Amino acid sequence: MELTPEALAAYDLALRGTAFTPESDIPGIPELLRVGLLEPTPDRTALRPVDPRLVERRLASAWRTRAWQMEIRATRVEQTFEPLVAAFTAQHSPAPPPPLEYIHGMQEIGACVDRISREATEEILTAQPGGGRSAETLGRALPLAQEHLGRGVRMKTLYQHSARFNEPTKRYVEAVSESGGAVRTLDEFFDRVFVIDRSLALLPANPERTTAVVVRDRALAGFLADIFDRNWQRAVPFVPTGAADAAAEVMPDIHNMIKRLLLEGLPDSAIARRLGVSERTYHTHLARIRKEMGATTRLQLGYQLAMEQLADPGPSAPEEEALL
Repeated sequence: MELTPEALAAYDLALRGTAFTPESDIPGIPELLRVGLLEPTPDRTALRPVDPRLVERRLASAWRTRAWQMEIRATRVEQTFEPLVAAFTAQHSPAPPPPLEYIHGMQEIGACVDRISREATEEILTAQPGGGRSAETLGRALPLAQEHLGRGVRMKTLYQHSARFNEPTKRYVEAVSESGGAVRTLDEFFDRVFVIDRSLALLPANPERTTAVVVRDRALAGFLADIFDRNWQRAVPFVPTGAADAAAEVMPDIHNMIKRLLLEGLPDSAIARRLGVSERTYHTHLARIRKEMGATTRLQLGYQLAMEQLADPGPSAPEEEALL
């Protein structure tokens, strides 16, 4: 509360000994009486000043009591309205998004990727199969990736070994790595997948990748993240180098995978797709393998690979852990 200048002036006069009577018409006196800073003398013929500390304690106590009473009333109002609020909210709240949502069209899928990646607060896991990506695509992706990294979101990206020979991808990886991102490559085929904070994922829903499904089920998204982690542990860090150094790093893995897939009986087109390369590049690899093994025909190569496997089957391999 505040006292008017007139009341302050009248109280100062009373302290200095000015005699006021209850009938005094000096401005400020009614206010001092109402507050309690002036009180009648025992014979009620005059007014005398009251110690302001006493008035302060009395008023403060009264306001605290009133505040306590108001708090009790507010709590009772909340308790009274709580079931009504719950009933209203149940009728008018928007339905939660479905655990699986299908997105159709490349443009819509791209917009969805941008939107859900901006929701990330901790981690983004990305698997990008099929070799290198176009300079235009990577040019659009780089600012968004740097934005995520700049706000403290961890980013891990998996490519196939063939991406190491793509110049736009190498430049992208250099920029992302400088910003704090981690990139590795793997020989094995896997499908495209995004996992956001291990609670939301996006993955293809058809072979052409023109339809995608958004997974909002935390258990399923966590399962996809666990599979990503297993592949990540087996992948090779992507440090952009020249073609010769890149070949020395990953060519043995690529050739071993080709040999394994040939023994499984896959056609050339399927093997090229598993490698993430064109059929022309695949046939270049195949020619090198035939030369290394001294085989002149495809049939002879298959026979030599089978004999090699029989002669040295190697240790029992654990069940293959493909990404998808």
